[in-house]
Amino acid sequence: MFEFFERGFLATIGVLSMSREKTQEMVDELIKRGDLNREEGTSLVDKIIQRGQEEQDTVRKLVRQEFNSVLTELDLPTKENFSELSKKIDRILDELEKTKSS
Repeated sequence: MFEFFERGFLATIGVLSMSREKTQEMVDELIKRGDLNREEGTSLVDKIIQRGQEEQDTVRKLVRQEFNSVLTELDLPTKENFSELSKKIDRILDELEKTKSS
């Protein structure tokens, strides 16, 4: 369920962030116009892509934190809760079997 929300949110972020190819096209245009040299252009593309990845990581962390906060507020049972409950049921069933045998 979390992955569904995360993917949707990241897809939205993806629309806002540029791909390497699109970034390269824009930088190539700046190089053609003489606003940047090739070395500056390469450095700029790398910086933009790095920044985009950092932003995506930050957003991903925030989404996870918020999602976990919502789950905590809903007070939903965890896997551990179900596991503990299953063990208790097994112990009770074992005790019932023992009393039937006696």
